[in-house]
Amino acid sequence: MLRVLLLLLLLAGIFFGLRQLYRKSPRRMWQWLAAAAGIGLILLALSGRAHWLAAVAGAALPVLGKLALLLPRLLPFLPFAARLFAGRRARLRAAWLELTLDRRTGAVDGVVLRGALAGRRLSGLGEDELQALRRDCRGDPQSLALLAAYLQRARPGWRPPGGDAGEADDFDEPAMSAATAARILGVRPDAPPEKIRAAHRALAQKLHPDRGGNDYLARKINQARDVLLRER
Repeated sequence: MLRVLLLLLLLAGIFFGLRQLYRKSPRRMWQWLAAAAGIGLILLALSGRAHWLAAVAGAALPVLGKLALLLPRLLPFLPFAARLFAGRRARLRAAWLELTLDRRTGAVDGVVLRGALAGRRLSGLGEDELQALRRDCRGDPQSLALLAAYLQRARPGWRPPGGDAGEADDFDEPAMSAATAARILGVRPDAPPEKIRAAHRALAQKLHPDRGGNDYLARKINQARDVLLRER
């Protein structure tokens, strides 16, 4: 019984450790997993227990064979599942980061795309790292505005430093494509007008400035709606 309890505690520790590592850097988590798998294989080979892998593989082959037979039946549902999963998140992308907003919960997060913090999630950055990212984004007003939107929503009470013109959100932006607009609202570019309006309304309610959003986010989702409705 004690061994089972210790094993459960070990597995729980590994799970929460990996989850914390994933929040900070998904790339680093996969690197750690790959390194752990390689070390495990080496230890099994050195201890003469590599035959366990053959036994596990032999047991898994029949299951994989059955899954292969079911795959043709599941293929028609894969695009629907992908659209369903993708539709949960609105995505706004700039040069330095991509911001994601969960449509169901309203939670906001993002991933750094460039620089020393590339691959890191915004939710995993410390205060000093966020300030460093702000300095990096100063050359791109859109990236700076997205970062400010994240901070205002994820960290209530945060405000841009007084007199910092780099935080302004009234800058000129390039024209938005239909693909970008669809990615923001979570619909197909050729979606019916009523579906576009419904997606815009649901997102606008969650990202209203009175509910933790800001004027920049509101302007972006309004722009996405207008772009898609022009295509109809």
